[in-house]
Amino acid sequence: MRVIDRFQAIMAAVFFVAAIAAAWRVAVADDGDIWYVPLVLAVASALMTLGALRHRKKKRVQNED
Repeated sequence: MRVIDRFQAIMAAVFFVAAIAAAWRVAVADDGDIWYVPLVLAVASALMTLGALRHRKKKRVQNED
């Protein structure tokens, strides 16, 4: 399960960097047609981060019992 946690953390960072790059491209192009792409990437990054943190928290609770 540790591999899954690492994968989620890495993918969260990748989605975050992609969201920043997409937001920059939308701002530079002055094209409002694809405004939702950075938003979707930021939400994906947040969900991956929360999933990794929830899994770690759950894992620690199970080990204490």
